[in-house]
Amino acid sequence: MNLDDKVELEEFVEQVNYALSLQFKEKWRHRYSEVFITIFQDSIIKAFEDQKPIKLSQLENTFVVKNGYDMEIVQDFFKQIDISLYYPIVYRTSSC
Repeated sequence: MNLDDKVELEEFVEQVNYALSLQFKEKWRHRYSEVFITIFQDSIIKAFEDQKPIKLSQLENTFVVKNGYDMEIVQDFFKQIDISLYYPIVYRTSSC
């Protein structure tokens, strides 16, 4: 592993740790709700437990279909947190 890879991995781990933190929940729960943030955090944890990355479309489905959130709100949240920072645990398919 070269130095650039190590730095990138450390940044990714820090980002995931932050996303799973109480600080993250406190920051976003007023705008999106505590339940909404818990769904996101639980999805990230499940991806690690299953050792399987999650497609962005699956994550959207979790919010919209399973939990009844509006797609616009979900997409706004992803934009606000910059969901691309969670790659490779959350990834886009070519159709997303």
